[in-house]
Amino acid sequence: MIFVRGVLAVVLSSIAGAFSIASNAPGVRVLGLINPILPGWNPDPSFLRVGGDYFIATSSFEYFPGHPIYHSTDLVNWTLIGHGLNRPSQLSLFGTPIDAGIWAPSLRYHAPTETFYLASTARYAYTAEYRLFPRSFFVTTKDIFADNWSDPIYFDALGYDTDIFWDTNGDVYATWSGNNNAIDKIYSIYQNKIDITTGNPLTAAELIFHGTLPDNSTARPEGPHVYLINGTYYLLIAEGGSGPEHRSTIQRGPTPSGPWESNPNNPILFNGANLSLPVQWTGHSDILEAPDGSWWGTALGVRPQNDSMNHIQLGRETFLFPVTWEDGWPIFNHGQPLAEHIPGVLEDKSPLAPYLNDFVSTSLDLGFYFLRTPYKTFYSLTARPGFLRMNANSFALGDRDNPALLLRKQTSYEETFETQMDFAPQTNLTEAGVTIFYSDLLHNDIAVVGDGNGGRQIVTRMNVQAVQVGPWSLTYTNSTITTTNFIPLTTKTGPVKFQIIGNSTGYALGYAEGDSEDFVFPLTIDSELLSIPPFGCVKYFDGHAVTDWRRIGNSGFFFKGAAFGVYNTGNGKPSLAPADFEYWKQTPVL
Repeated sequence: MIFVRGVLAVVLSSIAGAFSIASNAPGVRVLGLINPILPGWNPDPSFLRVGGDYFIATSSFEYFPGHPIYHSTDLVNWTLIGHGLNRPSQLSLFGTPIDAGIWAPSLRYHAPTETFYLASTARYAYTAEYRLFPRSFFVTTKDIFADNWSDPIYFDALGYDTDIFWDTNGDVYATWSGNNNAIDKIYSIYQNKIDITTGNPLTAAELIFHGTLPDNSTARPEGPHVYLINGTYYLLIAEGGSGPEHRSTIQRGPTPSGPWESNPNNPILFNGANLSLPVQWTGHSDILEAPDGSWWGTALGVRPQNDSMNHIQLGRETFLFPVTWEDGWPIFNHGQPLAEHIPGVLEDKSPLAPYLNDFVSTSLDLGFYFLRTPYKTFYSLTARPGFLRMNANSFALGDRDNPALLLRKQTSYEETFETQMDFAPQTNLTEAGVTIFYSDLLHNDIAVVGDGNGGRQIVTRMNVQAVQVGPWSLTYTNSTITTTNFIPLTTKTGPVKFQIIGNSTGYALGYAEGDSEDFVFPLTIDSELLSIPPFGCVKYFDGHAVTDWRRIGNSGFFFKGAAFGVYNTGNGKPSLAPADFEYWKQTPVL
């Protein structure tokens, strides 16, 4: 653990500059790579090397700030160094739907101008009247460690997962996933040349690849990356949607636009061929070459617990694997399925670490997130030194807006979150506490609220996915059922401790009053309440009990993962009651 500016904070890991990537490096134990390298939800990784520095950018959806960026010098120890989108002028997530917001990034570096480029798509809505995708954009910086990127420059094309590629003659290509029209929605890979200073097109958009799967609305070729390797151009894409059929395929050709020859061994990454494997939904890959000539790749994947895809509450995480070459084609992970442990590769070191913040610092570290773009600051680390003060606003958890909620990602299936809170509610609407949170619809909470008679009580809320009955389909407003319970407290003031204990298939939410360490756990839930989208979904079984989840339609997105949170709300009204949190502790099982 490291002590930084009064914050006892253990980040994912610190940079170990003395470690060499080479498997035969002297003094280095080579036992096996532990995946995921970025534990907790970090989907759609874009992978970049500049000199001896490695970077990964991931998706963030309706969280703010957007696009976390991680850094490593050895591919083993990764540190969160900033976010590509951390100002409202870059990212205005106001009322953004669940799992919309910021989708897959592409992180690239233009060496002649020493400039980093981060391409992205902000999907602010996806209801029926919004039939087309929005315009993607990119931001730039000269110093990726400064955490200060430009305002967006927009492309003209409509689509998502845009990649930027510079050819040797100076031409710049934008490549993205788009559809043929707003009715059929047959997705393909499109491309044009652009002016990199303005984002304006220099050539018409062309369909350059249909993908390798049948050309229909379920194939979803996306996540394109274009490379020039040893005089040959390569197009790496994701296909099959974002569930069990997700995969990576690669093509090669004589130009950045093809024509493309598909790898005869496609898909080059597809754990879904064996649904009993402990890692599933693998895809959305990116590759690079290390200084020593070795090649590496990243991809997303989920880790179903208890052989059930109903228990994937950590969401899609970032995995690393070696890449080798044969006959001009890359081979991912020596042709083996992506795994949590890859023997003989790098260092056998867990990326998990405990986290304790005592709020002595006057600023929050980079691992905290808001739900959507804040209208204004609702927290303080100076109003009461040594405490995180949360000032309420009128939005409650479940409102599709920006409640006074601070979130930090859960990093291990077996993990305990604990905090202590001082809070004196003034009415039966003033409420503050903690939550295990996926989205507006999928969250489970334990808090202190006024009892209406000058006292206070514990409130628990459990949100359960509703089941469709008859021909009337569920909608956003009736897709979950909330159960609320109250437990009287014996004190009107003074501290209350909260714990949320997570395990592979569930959570227990508890509290302890005053100085007591005897926690009471009035709410236990199955983690499927944070793993299954609340509408637009069906369960199915094929006799193996591992394929009991899939996504159908546009309503069933499951793109993020679980996070622990603290909040303060007036439940529709302004509140003058602050909530002071003395510490934030997350303890994963290592």
